[in-house]
Parts: sequence; C-alpha cells; structure tokens
Amino acid sequence: MTVSGAAQSPEEQRTLTPALLGVMWIALFGFGTFFLNYATLVTAGQHMGLTSVTAGAVLTIMMIAVVVVQPLAPLLNSRLGPRLVFCTALGLQAIGNLFKVMTGYPLATLLIGSIVGGLGFGILVVIGTAVVPSTVEPRRLGRALGFFGATTATATAIGAPVGLWLLNTLPTIGFRLLSFGLVLLALPAILALPRRQRASTQDDGSPQPKTRTRVVGLGMVLFPVAIALTVFGVVLAFGPGIPEVSAVAYIVSMQVFAIVGRFLASASLDRYSAVTVMIIGIITVLTGLILTAVLSAGWGLMLTMMVLGFGIGTVQASSLLLCFEQAGSANRGSVAWNMTFDIGLGFAGVVGGLGFTHWGPTTTFMVCAALLALTGVMFALYIRTRKS
Repeated sequence: MTVSGAAQSPEEQRTLTPALLGVMWIALFGFGTFFLNYATLVTAGQHMGLTSVTAGAVLTIMMIAVVVVQPLAPLLNSRLGPRLVFCTALGLQAIGNLFKVMTGYPLATLLIGSIVGGLGFGILVVIGTAVVPSTVEPRRLGRALGFFGATTATATAIGAPVGLWLLNTLPTIGFRLLSFGLVLLALPAILALPRRQRASTQDDGSPQPKTRTRVVGLGMVLFPVAIALTVFGVVLAFGPGIPEVSAVAYIVSMQVFAIVGRFLASASLDRYSAVTVMIIGIITVLTGLILTAVLSAGWGLMLTMMVLGFGIGTVQASSLLLCFEQAGSANRGSVAWNMTFDIGLGFAGVVGGLGFTHWGPTTTFMVCAALLALTGVMFALYIRTRKS
C-alpha cells in the first residue's frame, strides 16, 4: 500500500499512539474509580450512620476540592511535566480511598478522604485533556479527543452503577480497598506518556481586548450546562426518585445514552452550528426532567432516562465547542468547562440532599427544570442579541 505525498512515519499515520493509549488507560481507571465513589458516597455515608443531608454536604465539599485545584493544574504541568503530575493526581486519589478504610470516625474519615481524592481528580481531569494534543500529530487531534472523550464517558458510565452494586455486595473495607487497587492499575501507563507537553500554538498570553464580552459569553453558555450537570449528578447520587434497589438499571440507561448523545452531537457539529445543537440539547433535557418528575418506576421512566441522558450528552458536546469559541482559547475554554462540570456535580449533593429530604423528588426535578428553562432562554436571547 502506497502513501501519496510526503512520506509519513508510522507514528504520524496513527491516532492510537502508545502515548494516547496511555492517557486513555489512566482516564479509564482514574475517572471510573472517582465516579464509582461519587455515586456511592451518599449511600456509604448513610451506611456509616450519617444523614442524607450530611452525606450530601460531604459530596459537595469533595466537588469544591475538585474545582478549587483545577486552575493550578496547568501550572503543575508546566513545572513538573505530565508524568509527575499524573503520578500526583493518581496518588492523591489512591490515598483518599485508603483513608476511608478507617471507620472509627465516619464523618472525619469520609470528609478528609473525599477531599484528598477530589484534589487528585481535579488535577487528573484537567491534565488528561491538556496532554492529549501531545500524543498525536495535530491533524489527528480531533479523532484523538474523540477517543479520549469516549474513554472518560465510558468510565463514568461503568463506574457509577458498578459502584452501587459493589457497595451492596462487599463490606465497606473491601469496597475501599478495591477502589484503592483500581487506581493503582493506572500507574504503569504513565511510562508511555511524553516527559513534557508539546508547546501550545495558541496565544494564551496575549492581551484580550474583549475580555468582558468573553466572560459574559462564557457565562451564558455555562449557566444551562451547570443546571444540566446538577441534574446528572442528582440522578447519579440519589437516583431518579425510586427505591434504591432498582435505581441501577435507570442510571445505566441514562449513562449509556449520555455517551450516545455526546457522540452524535459531536458528529453533527461538522454540519450544524453549536448554538443549534445546544438549544436542541436543552429542550431534550427539559423534556426528560419533566417526565422524570411525574413518572413512577417502569418502562416509561426507563425511556425517560434515555431521553435525559441523550440531552445531557448533547449539551456537553455542543457547550465544549462554544466554550472554546467564547473564551478565545481551547485551554481557557477547557478549564472553564471542566470547572462548570464539576461545580454542577458538586451542587448536586446539596440539591439532592435538601431537595429529596424536604421537597421530594418530584418537586426537586421540577425546580431544576424551571431553572434550566430560565438559563436556556437567557442563552438563546444572548446569542440572538450578538447576531443582531
């Protein structure tokens, strides 16, 4: 088989390079283990004698730790290089899981272990995306990001329901030790990574005369994203408002269709504007939310979970591209998007804990639907004003 044009090395012809496979392997266990713990934190806290409100507050504090450390991750990467930063991120996640084995002081151990693990995941989620461009040739970056995104989404989809199943199958100490071991499985892949990240071709340090416009634009994009991801987190951590024993199948349906929605939305962005795809995603999430609020367990709710997941995946894909456009830099847009993602998941702890306890699932989901509708209208009006 001949190759036209300039001769290419084997590495230049490949998307799945050893370095990219290494990043994907780390993401599989790093993301998977985190969401295994995220989805079970409230239930595990209740098993340890905490109330759902207290356990939900710990979940929120963990996500605050995830968000707070993210702006520092690029600095660590430039100083230490990807290998050491990945070691640090995975090490913190492993220590967090190991710390939770100590059950004598349930609130203290759960809180400290969650914070330490959250710091590790916050570093991992930013560095994982930032290193991908250094693993392939620039013209293959889109496909590389697609493979990386598929890995993180799949790890999340597997980690949450498997975590609920394992928590009800294993003793608490066994569950924590298994989580600790899963993180360690990611460490060997670090050897396949580049020692230094390839320098970015984007002008991240240049003056930005339209800073205020960029900030406003980012806010309009990210407000509905935050609400959609809060709903995502509520369903992951508290279920769709049905008995816990049957919630796993519904969560799996939502997760799978979130992956499907993200892939199909990403493919459609080559033909349609990100704004159009984003609005379709918001409407789809709204439909799923309203139906989730009024339906009880059954095939109707299962289908609703699929619709909700598809809409959330669509919002994720389109909003990431819009963040790149509004921020004027893929790096800034990525940090803003990831922080919003984790803020939404963290806020879910408070919304689910207080909402399910004092309002009930139906009212909680309807309030979320109203907030999403409001932020969606604000987004649409802002885009229309900019165009006019």
